[in-house]
Amino acid sequence: MAVAAAARQLRTSVAPMIDVTDPYFLRLLRLISPFGHHELWTEMVHANAFSRGRLVEDPTRLAQHIPLRELRDFAPHVVVQIGASAPGDAHAAVRELAKLGVRHVNLNCGCPSRNVQMGSFGAVLMKSPDLAAAIVDAMRDAARGSACSVSVKCRIGIDADESPEFLRRFISAIAGRQRPDAGHPARIVLHARRAWLSGLSPKKNRTVPALNHERAYEMAREFPHVSFVVNGGVDSVDDVVGHLAHADGVMIGRKIREDPWFLAQLDHHVYGVPQAQIPSAADVLAQYTQFADEMHSLHGTRYTVFARALHAFFVGPGAKAVRGHLGAAISAATASRGADGARTYAAPFSVLVQDAVRSAEQSRGSQPDQPAELPSFGRAAG
Repeated sequence: MAVAAAARQLRTSVAPMIDVTDPYFLRLLRLISPFGHHELWTEMVHANAFSRGRLVEDPTRLAQHIPLRELRDFAPHVVVQIGASAPGDAHAAVRELAKLGVRHVNLNCGCPSRNVQMGSFGAVLMKSPDLAAAIVDAMRDAARGSACSVSVKCRIGIDADESPEFLRRFISAIAGRQRPDAGHPARIVLHARRAWLSGLSPKKNRTVPALNHERAYEMAREFPHVSFVVNGGVDSVDDVVGHLAHADGVMIGRKIREDPWFLAQLDHHVYGVPQAQIPSAADVLAQYTQFADEMHSLHGTRYTVFARALHAFFVGPGAKAVRGHLGAAISAATASRGADGARTYAAPFSVLVQDAVRSAEQSRGSQPDQPAELPSFGRAAG
């Protein structure tokens, strides 16, 4: 396995994924990898939620979208992605996010879903580079005077057009609009697949179009003043190291969704963290469930939401049993809503998880009076 020393100075990122990278999953990743080597990206939030919906005035709703806990001491490594089709909405979103302490906001120009297209944002913005540039300008204006910077995430092509000229026009519009006093370099995340706006589902758009990492490398050579992050099809340490030889950063998506412990592998093999310093699965789980109890107390978050983030945490023999026991325990623990509408449970989430793990261990033949071996359900970093 190759390890590039230069990669230590570069950035790895966890891609924004709908119904995956919510604040609870990001908290789990932060506990697995507490060293600050990886950027954690939120799910896309529509800019209208800030400009018209006043999301920031509803603490409970805000906590469902923005990882407020991570912003306290991890803000430089948190990226909030927004979807916007109008400069005014984007400006309002960045202004409000900067007030919250967000240090980086990204504009989604890559999502091909039908609903996003109907809102005139996402990948369709690549067909209107002047509008995309105006939106980015508005974001930079809103960020001026703060510690917040902005970036764009896009595809290498749209529909049948994957020509270098198409991508070059879009990048030129975005990078060419950068103002010298913005204080931050232009930054573009390139998903190395074209987006089909019709005929393919969002899921298939992440797998069916052929990968073309060379096109991303080509743009990195042509625009040396722009920082390029490569995204798409990254599922091994060798992939990460290989891309870092050609680009300024690498973004990983589905691999993290399926195996959050991959971040620990990167910490060890790419960033040189000694194996002994990698957090144990038992410690991560204990801290995560404590966080879940606190969030439920503050915001009444459903236990199923906390459990969803743990789905890929438990792996190997017994993992399915843990998930099954936990699901059954949550269902059994659900109680009626109180007079104030708050959802109540018969036991804290931390207790339900401990009971689920213990039950799974016992079903594997452990003695009832022996503690559950939590690390047996977590992937090691080796």
